[in-house]
Amino acid sequence: MKMNELKLVYFSPNGTTRRVIMEVAKGIELKSVSYDLSIHKEKKPSLNFKENDFVLFGIPVYSGRVPAIFLEYFETLQGKDTPCALVATYGCRAYEDALLELKTEVQKRGFKVIGAAAFPTEHSLMRSIGMSRPNKTDLKTIADYGVQLNRRLKQEASFKDFDLPVPGNEPYRKVGKSTLIPKVDVTLCTECKNCAKLCPTGAIRVDAPKKMDKTKCISCLKCVRNCKQHARSVSNFKLRALHKKLNKMCDSSKEAEIFM
Repeated sequence: MKMNELKLVYFSPNGTTRRVIMEVAKGIELKSVSYDLSIHKEKKPSLNFKENDFVLFGIPVYSGRVPAIFLEYFETLQGKDTPCALVATYGCRAYEDALLELKTEVQKRGFKVIGAAAFPTEHSLMRSIGMSRPNKTDLKTIADYGVQLNRRLKQEASFKDFDLPVPGNEPYRKVGKSTLIPKVDVTLCTECKNCAKLCPTGAIRVDAPKKMDKTKCISCLKCVRNCKQHARSVSNFKLRALHKKLNKMCDSSKEAEIFM
C-alpha cells in the first residue's frame, strides 16, 4: 500500500515512551510528523488522518490501562480506515488491558490496527526496577518491530478488512487513585513556573504554581525531577512502602511481546 506520512501520536511524561516510539519509527520508510501529547493542552489539537497515513500510537501503561489523560485528546481523533500500530511501555509489572483498550479506542475512530507491541522498560517511579531499560538488546527488538511494520505496509494492498487480535480483558482493570502526590515547600519555591509548564495533566496552574489539583495528578513525578529548587517532593514513607510492594510484583527480566 502506498503511504503518505508517518504520524507519531504519543504520551510520554518522562521520555521513555518517546524514546521507544522514535526507535520504532526508524525502521519505517516514511517522513514523520510528531504529536507529543505529554504537555497539557487546553485546546485539543486536530488529529485527523487520511487513509494513506500511517499512525503510531504510543503510551506508558498506568495500572494496566491507557492513561485517561491520553484518551481525552481522542475527542478530535479521526481516521478513514487509517492503518496504525500500537506501542505500550510498562515498568516490568504487566500491561494487562492496555493494548486492548487502546486498540478498541482507535478502532472506534476509524483506524485499522496492523501491529501492536508491549515493551518492558525502567519503572517510572522505582528506577531500580528494570534499570536502564530499554537496553541495547531491547532497542534491537524495538527497531525490528518497526522493520516488520514497514514490511507489512509494503506487502498489503489494503487494510480495510484487517483485524489484529491483542491480549486484554473486558471489563478493563479498575484504576486506583494516585498515592504519590507531590507536596510543595513554599519556602523553597520561587514560582519559576517550570513545573506548571511541564505538567502533563495541567494539575499545576501557571498563575499559581505553589498550588496543585490533586485530582488531576497522575504521580508521574515530572515536577519533582525537574524542580531546580528541590521544592517538590513525595513522602519517603510512601516511597519505601511502594518500593517494597513493587519489588514483589515486578520482574526486571520481562521480554517484549509483539503482535503482527
